[in-house]
Amino acid sequence: MVSKMVNLSMFSTQSSTILGNDRRLMVIEYLKSHSGEAEISELVDYICKSEGNERRRHRKSVYVSLVQTHLPRLQREGIVNVKRSRVYLLDVPSEVHAFITIKNAKRNMWPIVYLIFSAVALSTSLLIASSEGVIFSLFLLALAVLHWVLTS
Repeated sequence: MVSKMVNLSMFSTQSSTILGNDRRLMVIEYLKSHSGEAEISELVDYICKSEGNERRRHRKSVYVSLVQTHLPRLQREGIVNVKRSRVYLLDVPSEVHAFITIKNAKRNMWPIVYLIFSAVALSTSLLIASSEGVIFSLFLLALAVLHWVLTS
């Protein structure tokens, strides 16, 4: 389930347990952004949307993996507390918090890169008086702004 390999040897055992699985990271991210508590069904919705698969069979698979594997592991580590069908965020190790912050910053960096690139292309096209370049640059600029709006 881990989409990108992370060198876990530099993290504590507790942090590597969390960082070793995308779904555990998603649980923490969701809880942090929703006042530290959520229903298991809300977590299932969030994970299914993040994974791009909201079919009933996949939802059931996510639910089972949360209830049988991920939430008990996070509870053993003292990161969450599960009572009935409600999950409460207790404590996130600083290493995990830093990793999530960096991961989200990298994700949000690309629209800015696109904006800068299209602005440079537009100014260069204006400087050399290339009408085709200006049109192409404006198109790139519009796409960059659209990407920024959709990802922010």
